[in-house]
Amino acid sequence: MENSWLVIRTFNRREMEVGAFLKEKGLTYFIPMTYKEKVVSNELKPRRVLVPVVHNYVFLQKPDEGSDIRNILTECRVPLQLMKNKGDDKVSEISNKEMTDFRLLCDPDYVKTPLEFLDAEEAETKPGREVEVIHGQFAGIHGKLYKSGKKYWFIKTVGGVSVMLRISRWYCKPV
Repeated sequence: MENSWLVIRTFNRREMEVGAFLKEKGLTYFIPMTYKEKVVSNELKPRRVLVPVVHNYVFLQKPDEGSDIRNILTECRVPLQLMKNKGDDKVSEISNKEMTDFRLLCDPDYVKTPLEFLDAEEAETKPGREVEVIHGQFAGIHGKLYKSGKKYWFIKTVGGVSVMLRISRWYCKPV
């Protein structure tokens, strides 16, 4: 069974530095990324490059039981903190299944439908019902179905970040 995931919050758009630190330590991490057109150094034409979707969030797969993640994170030169649950002040953990679903939804190479990213509080304000996707690439994923005008959006929230994508309501069933 795979380990659960933790959410690291950093500051001043330094999530890529935190990612490099975690990679150096041999830890598994995830930063939601998307493609943007950017002018790179001396090039005249913009190039498609991967950039973080939401700044200051890094998802870290919890290391084996023998590792003390807090001690490892204190070695990082970038200011960061582990996100905690609002009610009980314990470190927030995300199941491996939830994180796998979220990573699938955040795939920057999936271009059949527009993706939008929001913070969890903004996603909570959007009315909708809990559903499970039953068809297509995202079958089996649970989230919220939200209607805006004549369009339906599927919203999945993990660790303070939400991804919202267009989906047919016929691809979902209420749970």
